[in-house]
Amino acid sequence: MNRIAVAVVGATTLVAMISAVLVTPATAATPTGTCTKSYSAYTESELAFDPAAQAIFTVIDANGNGIICFKYYPNGPHAGHAGNLVDDKAAPHE
Repeated sequence: MNRIAVAVVGATTLVAMISAVLVTPATAATPTGTCTKSYSAYTESELAFDPAAQAIFTVIDANGNGIICFKYYPNGPHAGHAGNLVDDKAAPHE
């Protein structure tokens, strides 16, 4: 093989490798339907201990699967709420 052919083959291989890396989606986020490590999954009836949380359950349950994630505030209730609520989907924090 001559130098030009080797260079073309090498460049084509490099472009294919870079394309494969760029097309692969990132999977670092928590998948929908799960809670991050510091949160626990709850249904609306399981949140009976926090009526304020129950009252906004349907608003928090954005994916509509009947489960949200709850984490108690570490220093006790704050402004009348026992903890933080998020939907059971990818979250920016753990």
